[in-house]
Amino acid sequence: MDPLFILTLSFSLSALLAGSAVHQLTAWGEWQGVVQNYRLLPLGWVAAAAALLPATEILIAVALLLPPGRWLGACVAAALFCLYAAAMGINISRGRTAIDCGCFGSRLRHGISAWMVVRNLLLASFALLLCLPASPRSVSAADVLFSVILVVTLGFLYPVLGVVLQRAPPRYEENYRRTASQTGK
Repeated sequence: MDPLFILTLSFSLSALLAGSAVHQLTAWGEWQGVVQNYRLLPLGWVAAAAALLPATEILIAVALLLPPGRWLGACVAAALFCLYAAAMGINISRGRTAIDCGCFGSRLRHGISAWMVVRNLLLASFALLLCLPASPRSVSAADVLFSVILVVTLGFLYPVLGVVLQRAPPRYEENYRRTASQTGK
């Protein structure tokens, strides 16, 4: 695989995980509530899991930037993304789609949906691509600059994708008709 692709993918996943961890840690009380609201852990384990997740994301982000740790970081990142996909999938199957996804902390308050499960599985696949061997081509300063510019651009587009793919709220008229029919007005 081309080293520029590996570099860009490493930077992208590292930025994504580090950004997520920062948001989780800056909204610590809310983050613990998000973890608890998934209802997958005994109550006594929630605080530990809430602390472990951002710590793991930070360690993975660092490992992805360092070539000697990249393989391990990629494998752990893939496992973490699969864990997130499974947690969402379980709650979707329970009909619990209105819970906060916890993506980038809970300030955005997105519900969960099937596209988020797919997104996390794609991220896991991308992480595993980092386990493939790199071609011997060396990386130039222009390659690094291009990679950074691309990652910054993708960083701005990623939240836009989340907004575009989020379920639209029910229309006012539908809510009004439903409420009116329930109250007999």
